[in-house]
Amino acid sequence: MRPIPFPPLQSSVRLALECLSLACALAGCSASAAPLTSERIENAGNEPHNWLSYYGNSRGWAYSALDQINAGNAKNLVVKWAFQLGSQDLQVTPVVVDGVMYVSNKDQQVFALDARTGEMLWRYNYAFADADKMALRTQWRGTQINRGVTVVDDKVLLATWDAFLVALDAKSGKEVWKRQLGNYETGNAFSAPPLIAKDKAILGVMTGEMPNRGYIVAVDVKTGAERWRFWTVPAPDEPGNETWAGDSWKHGCGAAWMTGTFDAHLNLVYFGTGNPCAYWDGEPRAGDNLYTSSTVALDADSGMLKWHFQAVPHDVWDLDNHAELVLVDIPIEGTPAKVGLQAGKNGFFYVLDRTTGEFILAKPFVDRINWTSGLDERGRPVPHVVPTAEGAVLCPGANGARGPGHTAYSPRTGYVYIPVRDMCTFTKVVHKDPEVGKLFLGGEGSPSPEGSQGYIAAVDAASGETKWRYRSRYPMSASVLVTGSDLLFTGDIEGYALALDARSGRLLWRFNTGSGVKGSPISYAVDGRQYVAIPSGQGGLSAFFWPRTYPELANATRGSTLFVFGLPEE
Repeated sequence: MRPIPFPPLQSSVRLALECLSLACALAGCSASAAPLTSERIENAGNEPHNWLSYYGNSRGWAYSALDQINAGNAKNLVVKWAFQLGSQDLQVTPVVVDGVMYVSNKDQQVFALDARTGEMLWRYNYAFADADKMALRTQWRGTQINRGVTVVDDKVLLATWDAFLVALDAKSGKEVWKRQLGNYETGNAFSAPPLIAKDKAILGVMTGEMPNRGYIVAVDVKTGAERWRFWTVPAPDEPGNETWAGDSWKHGCGAAWMTGTFDAHLNLVYFGTGNPCAYWDGEPRAGDNLYTSSTVALDADSGMLKWHFQAVPHDVWDLDNHAELVLVDIPIEGTPAKVGLQAGKNGFFYVLDRTTGEFILAKPFVDRINWTSGLDERGRPVPHVVPTAEGAVLCPGANGARGPGHTAYSPRTGYVYIPVRDMCTFTKVVHKDPEVGKLFLGGEGSPSPEGSQGYIAAVDAASGETKWRYRSRYPMSASVLVTGSDLLFTGDIEGYALALDARSGRLLWRFNTGSGVKGSPISYAVDGRQYVAIPSGQGGLSAFFWPRTYPELANATRGSTLFVFGLPEE
């Protein structure tokens, strides 16, 4: 097989790939020749042929410098291989390390595949600690999610939805260690892979919308021993507890349910946190309810809180601030700055000083926002429409303006690309006392007659101004990938894998995968060829929620297939 020559764009990337291929050919290196150290993960930009972590790098960019596939040839993309993962509701991000792809499914199976051919190298089947009790946990399918694995050193780390972290041998798939880090009977679960910060794997817990407290926990990569734990809802002897009335802190939620980001120079890890509980009934929990619906910056070594920014104080709208903080160095009003960029569920795009947490600016990226009449100079919102016992339409609602799909940042365009779900919810407050292991919503929500919109929004990172939108028939759930040839890859609920021009939003290519796309596209290269992998698979909670808004989706095909695309051979 003769590789397709690289185009003249990004010659440094081409040279790096050619040198790597030549070095491997001369040395006879195998996929496991070099251990995946934390230093390699921190410097992932030096290895554009790999996709080493959830966002591709520790800074949350979801950016690949590869440029072999470009605006001129994207229309020629074909399926190189496909792999059935045997489940449904595929929301994963594959990881590629030196020619081996690691991918998981909702049933907590992990697969190692040859990244060039799709041939399975090994498979791991997770056994739940108490399968009988887990089978009873069908009332809230939201905890039964898996968004991928983390690879570090010689291990593959799987965070499970019965609150364990499992380390597998990367060569064989055999268990190395297994640690319980939460109690699934109270609602604890893990849905996203851990972040690597030096010798630690750091991950946040889901609370399952049940009355418990969220936390972020760090474990030793080698042994699984817990190194520190930060509670997102502080106890009475901790700062911030005064923002909770009475004993409401005991069941305050504040899940940290997405993978964080890491600044190695500042030694800070950043996580977004979810809503307080009960999320629509705020009367019993008077106060700001720290550190829910916030971004927290923690010392990577100790877990000590360095700063926080609460996007939604006293959240009664279910506007989780779960989204990743994207770490970039850009000029703000002509002055170089270390900033964090975040497109929140509340409909605002934020720019924060990532050293101090100081608010710099925020701009709406959706058209309909009624929960606040605006933000003050510190970024604190002024509440406007709130849920009531009689009912109110909240915009964005519980499913908007961002889902779990992550953004992408291009250092070439300076844009952040946001998968948008511009949706409203009709909500009634219903008071309920907390019960262990039971849903604690504080109300009832239903689709709003206002209708909904879906699009990809390209937002200028320095100004927050929206530059273009690509509109979809339905709200967007999949993550976004952007490449060194200014291509954007994503997918939609109809099942199309999409390639857009990252500078204009023009549609360049689409492919019908047969099921809704909810996962995260990635790009990698093997033997001098660039590939794009896009997970496809509708199911889970979305199979329940979407038909309530779009009845025609009631019979949408569910699935779980990983498609890998590339250019035709010459």
